[in-house]
Amino acid sequence: MTEKVPPSELSDNSLDKVRELLIGRDDKFVQEKLNRDAKGIVTNVVSEALFDRETKDGSVNKVLVPLVEKSLHRSIEANSDKIVGTLYPLVGTLVRKAVSSFLVEFVERTNALIENSLSPKSVSWRFKAWQSGIRYSEYVASQIYQYQVQQLLVIHRETGTLLHSISSDPDKEKDADLISSMLVAINDFVADAFGVTSTESENELGEIRTEDFTLLIKIGPQALLVAAVTGSIPPEVRGKLQQALEDFHQFYQQPLLNYEGDNAPFDGCETILSDCLISERKEGEGKKSKRLIGAVVLLAIFLGLAVLSFMRLSLSILKSDLHELTPPPGIIVTDTYISNGNVHAKVLRDPIATSIESWFSENGIDSERVTVIEEPFVSLKPSVVERKLSMLVSDYPLSESENISLEKGENGSFVIAGTVFTPTAINLTQQIGAIPGISMLSVDNTSLNVKAAHQVDNTVLQKAALNRLVNKVSSQNVLFATNQEALSEVQLAKLEPLANDIKQLLALADKTETVVSIVVMGASDNSGSSARNRALSQKRAENVVNSLISLGVDSDILIPVSLGELPLQKASMGRSVMLNVLISSEKQ
Repeated sequence: MTEKVPPSELSDNSLDKVRELLIGRDDKFVQEKLNRDAKGIVTNVVSEALFDRETKDGSVNKVLVPLVEKSLHRSIEANSDKIVGTLYPLVGTLVRKAVSSFLVEFVERTNALIENSLSPKSVSWRFKAWQSGIRYSEYVASQIYQYQVQQLLVIHRETGTLLHSISSDPDKEKDADLISSMLVAINDFVADAFGVTSTESENELGEIRTEDFTLLIKIGPQALLVAAVTGSIPPEVRGKLQQALEDFHQFYQQPLLNYEGDNAPFDGCETILSDCLISERKEGEGKKSKRLIGAVVLLAIFLGLAVLSFMRLSLSILKSDLHELTPPPGIIVTDTYISNGNVHAKVLRDPIATSIESWFSENGIDSERVTVIEEPFVSLKPSVVERKLSMLVSDYPLSESENISLEKGENGSFVIAGTVFTPTAINLTQQIGAIPGISMLSVDNTSLNVKAAHQVDNTVLQKAALNRLVNKVSSQNVLFATNQEALSEVQLAKLEPLANDIKQLLALADKTETVVSIVVMGASDNSGSSARNRALSQKRAENVVNSLISLGVDSDILIPVSLGELPLQKASMGRSVMLNVLISSEKQ
């Protein structure tokens, strides 16, 4: 029985045989065909393939640029002499043109300077240059370079056709087409008749001068830029024209290369050319009066500013003088400032102090030039307190049989002496005690002879004074910082008037046969341990006692006591030393 072969295997063998008949064994027919037509096949698809690859990932540029750079570098190294020889004519032409343009501008400026150096105008110019603070050459150049660019024309170089024209004054605009045709004809004539070089650009005109104006011609690869200029032409105009021509070629390169007589693509070039319509005119004689008026106005402004500056300087000096003055006792200057053309001074003044007008007059200051804003206050300076005490004693109303005097003792205390009735003595003592800051002074009224209108004993008055001092001493306290036991300089200064009051209290106690003891009670707040606070309180009391003893207070009457912690709402009140005066009317 014959074995059957699957249909799929039969079809596969058949295809292989068909492939061998068509392309031969080992694909030799295909390879020979590809080798014969490879150049044509690649030529048809290589540009599209490179474009697609570059668009896709940019790899073509990354591969080709290094290869081209290396090839150029090797070519320049191998053929440097040929490349230099090729570039030399072009570079030489550019250098010659640049040098020629510089020499023309230099000669024009030098000519102008020489022409105006030995004339009456030059003397005037030299004076004005000195007055303005600039060099003479710069001033002359500024007078010479006065001009106006009246019209600009853009001409197609190959055909001589006018591409566009603009003018600073449309009413005075010349026939642009006629001018362009004339320039092309003249240029061709000059190039044909007088050309001596083989380079076309060197045979063309660059400038045409007439008595009225100058035509500046800037030549580009495809177009000419012609400017009609009146007056002396400064170098910056030539540079501006050259820049405009280069910008014109840059923006209109394609329309210039494909130009066939249609000027429509160049209608928008006015934005490039309008920057070249510049001018600088001389002032006419008719403007002299305006200059004179302007000079008068400037002079008036200058004088006004000078007067204002002088006034301001005067006010500043006055303000400085006020600031440097030492005010008398009872006057404090808090601020000085200038406002609305006046010097203002803010002053605190005690009613008993010297008047502000007298103070200013003594120091040579006009009080009418100073606006004083005065506020009352109470001065505690010893000199002011002394003056208040002196005025109180001297002006106190007395009867015919009464008299009092105030003298300053050797130890600095004030002694009140004289003879008065009991009511007068009591009232005087109360008024003296009401003087602010009187506690800083030592006032001794023990020499005052008090007589009763109805045989009142002098002891009553002395006891009244004793009670007043007891209340005064008992109201004193000395504050301390947290966890501090030593006395500061401020606290020591406060203890001096307290010691004077205690000594006066003891003097009155001897006269009235009264026993006085003072309990000095130290205290602390509730921060820290109780034991520490008790020790701190005791130390504070002892330090105050020692300070009072050093100020002359008898140590036998001072009793230091520790109160420990005081649970007060304000903690700072607990960190203090308080005094309590104990008195007894019986002596043992």
